[in-house]
Amino acid sequence: MKSLGAKFSDNQLSDIKKVACCLNLSTSAVARAALRLGIEQIDKAICKDADKAKDLVLINDARSKQ
Repeated sequence: MKSLGAKFSDNQLSDIKKVACCLNLSTSAVARAALRLGIEQIDKAICKDADKAKDLVLINDARSKQ
């Protein structure tokens, strides 16, 4: 696997750690799964309306930085 070098907000990192602890999994496994699930949802949104999918990504990107 290659490293993406993604940066997570404090809230995102806290959420990832909480889920990882609850499931007794690594934070990397949880982050990869969350990314995979999110990309699947974005792909489905693109098929319906690419402009709305783009807005969805941008809005959630902004929210994730809080």
